[in-house]
Amino acid sequence: MNLNKLVGSLVAAVAIGATAQLSISLGEDTAIAPVTGQSLAVTLAAFLLGRNWGVVAILIYLLLGGLGLPVFADFEGGINVIMGPSMGYFIGFVLAAAFMGWWAETKENKFGKNFIAFTLGTLLILVSGLVGLLPYLDLKAAFMKGILPFLPGALIKILLATILISVISRFQALMNRDDLRQK
Repeated sequence: MNLNKLVGSLVAAVAIGATAQLSISLGEDTAIAPVTGQSLAVTLAAFLLGRNWGVVAILIYLLLGGLGLPVFADFEGGINVIMGPSMGYFIGFVLAAAFMGWWAETKENKFGKNFIAFTLGTLLILVSGLVGLLPYLDLKAAFMKGILPFLPGALIKILLATILISVISRFQALMNRDDLRQK
């Protein structure tokens, strides 16, 4: 077991819980849930940790929330939150983590390609959320309340994630270059 990756997964789970509290309510008439920073944290964590440990981070987050810790949006917790209308989004977190981690492990780290990856990862979350809403709403209402209101925030988070990964990659390259000079 890689202790660094395990610690990274624990830190990522806490970060996802913290970003869930960065919440903007659009009103129940407009959206099924508030806009949060969770998808940003989910996709970034998986990109940085890789597929397996990214998924582990999401599962830790869901376990903590399922046990009742207030890590979901608006400081909610409990199995009833996981099993409710947000369940599709939570499943989407796992799918997006697997995809983003795979992408980071197998694809070239370039800004444009990473933008596509973060877009696809975010779409996995939104489409899974839409499917999870179908027991509660018809397709049109699920789209209008479960995807459409989240698109402007999603675009901002996709851009932010892509920029952050670019900065982190450049910083890592700079640090590796300095390490080589010291040897």
